[in-house]
Amino acid sequence: MPTDMLNPAVRILLISASTCLALLAFGCRRSAGPLGADPGAAGPGLAAPAAKALDLSPEQRSAVKIEPVSTFSFVVESETVGTVSFDEDPAVIQAESTLISAAANLEMSRKELLRVESLGEANGIAPKELEGAIAARQTAAAALKAARDAVRALGKTDAQIDRMVATGQFDSSGMDAHITWVVANVAETDSPRVRAGQRISVKVPAYSDRQYIGRVSRVYSTIDPNTHRLTVRARVEDPKGDLRPGMLATIVIRTADPVESLAVPTTAVVRGGDGSMITWVTTDQLHFTERSLTLGLEREGRYQVLSGLKANELAVTEGGVFLSNMIEAPPSD
Repeated sequence: MPTDMLNPAVRILLISASTCLALLAFGCRRSAGPLGADPGAAGPGLAAPAAKALDLSPEQRSAVKIEPVSTFSFVVESETVGTVSFDEDPAVIQAESTLISAAANLEMSRKELLRVESLGEANGIAPKELEGAIAARQTAAAALKAARDAVRALGKTDAQIDRMVATGQFDSSGMDAHITWVVANVAETDSPRVRAGQRISVKVPAYSDRQYIGRVSRVYSTIDPNTHRLTVRARVEDPKGDLRPGMLATIVIRTADPVESLAVPTTAVVRGGDGSMITWVTTDQLHFTERSLTLGLEREGRYQVLSGLKANELAVTEGGVFLSNMIEAPPSD
């Protein structure tokens, strides 16, 4: 029935009811938020997730070992493989031989040029002969420079090169009695830290109970493009003459002074499911909290702790896996 045919009272009631329904729908839409909004989305003031924590019973506490965090002296070393070598690298011998020959040729060309210049055209020296003497002098100088660069690339110093050029003899440093050469192949990533004079220790399978001590003598200046390794030669004390050329060797080079740093036993560190390194800490030995770590060096069963712990904090050094398993275990019915 059309509303204009209703009496005035009924029309007022219908209009009022329609208005209430419209207001109610509008209010419901506002409370629900914008269309498509996620009611569980984090707002700007949402706090970060709390660290995982556990409370242990006395029986569970007996399954873990707790120790205060302390410092440890980490020796900075680079370990690599190598071989026992001859008294001198054959490549070095060849390069030194070329250097000595180039120096002799340069001296001969210099004298010949002086002879030709002193005679001159008045004594029957043709201009072509003078030009030839000059060219020979220039060629010999270029050959000597190339020979110097080759020897320098093999680890010889400029002082050693100058001495060989001046004397015409091979460099004989490192030929003392009871001294053996070893060659180490250092990874490219470790090469910036290797310097002549650094201490090394050498072990060979033939004498696994012995350690031979020496010093880096020569660091080659180029990286092998195929292996991405740097060749290092070192002199090692071998008083009994045990080491023979060709023996496989494990070589450890001390590349820096020891570093004193916070440390925890390797058993204190648990690898998380996302690859992170964590440990468990406590203040009262009943309540335990998970702590993320940033680790550095590893030596003698200990990790260097770069961040995540402070000195004298109590950390779980054994049983951390047990605590992590507890926190990850599904709730029982």
